[in-house]
Amino acid sequence: MESRRNFIGKVATGLAGTLATSNVLGANDRLRIGVIGAGARGTELLREALACPNTDCVGVADVYTKRLEAAQAIAPAAKLHLEYRRLLEDPSVDAVLIATPHHLHAEQFVSALDSGKHVYQERTMAFTVEQAKRMRAAYQNAGNRAVQIGHQTCSSGLAVDAAAFLKPELMGRITAVPAHFYRN
Repeated sequence: MESRRNFIGKVATGLAGTLATSNVLGANDRLRIGVIGAGARGTELLREALACPNTDCVGVADVYTKRLEAAQAIAPAAKLHLEYRRLLEDPSVDAVLIATPHHLHAEQFVSALDSGKHVYQERTMAFTVEQAKRMRAAYQNAGNRAVQIGHQTCSSGLAVDAAAFLKPELMGRITAVPAHFYRN
């Protein structure tokens, strides 16, 4: 479904609140998300997702109960899970946002697709070629599931803005391009 496919991309770019609201959606067009990893980035993604029209958070998984409590303050109706597999077993979850430590990404990505969920996963996609091959195979077997790997800097709009300045008439001879990205 195109609206679900667009949603995952919009969350990654931080433009979730700008999704078009002019289309009238039916009850089945509500996107019910789950968050795996409710740390700083996971809760940031959760807030962006909830700013989208027709989006509900129905579950959050994290091994740290303090993070679960904080996520519940953002999404009071969400079911809380200490084990992400319980979240993936929930048939009400359409898509998951994975924002766990990088070494867990491949396992959670494959499990989410095997559970029939759409996936938005934070970078880094995989640590090894073997993980990447397992993830590719899971995606190829997932049918029409939408998948996106986040690259905050590249997909945030900053790269597009920078490219707009790259006009020959505005530049001299380029000898170096320093770039910085600061958080917090």
